Amino acid sequence: MMTTNKTTRIAILGTRARGGIRAVIENHVESGVYRDLQYHELYTHEEGSAVHRVVLAARALLQFIGLLLRKEIDICHIHGSMKGSIYRKSLFIWLCRLFGVRVIFHLHGSEFADYYRKAGWLYKKVVHYVLNRSDCIFVLSRYWQDFLTSICDNRNIVIVNNFPSAQFEQLLPSRPYDETQNLNFLFLGYLGQRKGIYDLIDAVSSLKEQLPRGFRIHVGGNGEQDKVTRKIAELKVEPYFEVHGWVSGEQKSQLLKTCNVLLLPSYNEGMPIAILEAFAAGLAVVSTRVGGIPDLITDDSVGFLIDAGDTASLARRIGSLLQDPALIEHSARNANQVYNAQFSAKANVSKIRTIYQELATP
Repeated sequence: MMTTNKTTRIAILGTRARGGIRAVIENHVESGVYRDLQYHELYTHEEGSAVHRVVLAARALLQFIGLLLRKEIDICHIHGSMKGSIYRKSLFIWLCRLFGVRVIFHLHGSEFADYYRKAGWLYKKVVHYVLNRSDCIFVLSRYWQDFLTSICDNRNIVIVNNFPSAQFEQLLPSRPYDETQNLNFLFLGYLGQRKGIYDLIDAVSSLKEQLPRGFRIHVGGNGEQDKVTRKIAELKVEPYFEVHGWVSGEQKSQLLKTCNVLLLPSYNEGMPIAILEAFAAGLAVVSTRVGGIPDLITDDSVGFLIDAGDTASLARRIGSLLQDPALIEHSARNANQVYNAQFSAKANVSKIRTIYQELATP
């Protein structure tokens, strides 16, 4: 791995809210992106009341100004998404330009493209400022690289793959795949329409007369848990679902270790950390042709893609995997090999550190 100047000082701007951005920042720290570097973590957003969020953002801004005045930052690595995040981050970028600090804008927003297309002139103007005033833009896939190239003048747009915590790489068990085993499927993500959880419930409802006894889908995530539970009850598919709520730590590790297939029928995505965690832990994946997912699942040997909202195809794919457990095993093995080659921490930490070094060089 290329070493980075030990005096390089990084400010990391992100969110404490549960979800992909927080997981990415934690994984960067854990995996050694900031080894031998001086870094400061500042959070401009988290869950809570509007007043709480405003106070948090104001506190982060004051801390950031203090770091700038004391000349303690060389590079600001800004993790952003869409909506209010863009407005907040534009102020930090303006301050960076004022004080001569280099900027990386790391785009995570899975619905960024849709929101941008529907937005008014002011929002688009702020987006253009954020993108064109950044020294480097990190995106999660070729899809997002192409989209940003179409809306801004900045050409230093680099694909930096998400990668999960290294702990999930240790979960790769020797799973038996045979007809007598009770296969366990897994959903990880925000419980709402965007992640396709309601499509998944509908698909299982259409299959319930054919499902084997013991088949379960474990559901982990925050969001519309009560609404999800009600729909499961209304369609009388309670025997096939176990809703855990938000999962993390040992509970999440245990689910990834014991389940066989991840189901993520999303409508919008960047580069889902849940799929990478599944690849690392040795699960097969069924997902949709949106965002950066086709960069992960390039063909049926690696995973299985359907069109977003195609409940019938989702049901057929679940049924086919239940009838052919060997297909699950084959796909999971290939996905894990792809993960190790392209999406592991080892494959991506060096790229980030090299960019830091280039930006920190006068």
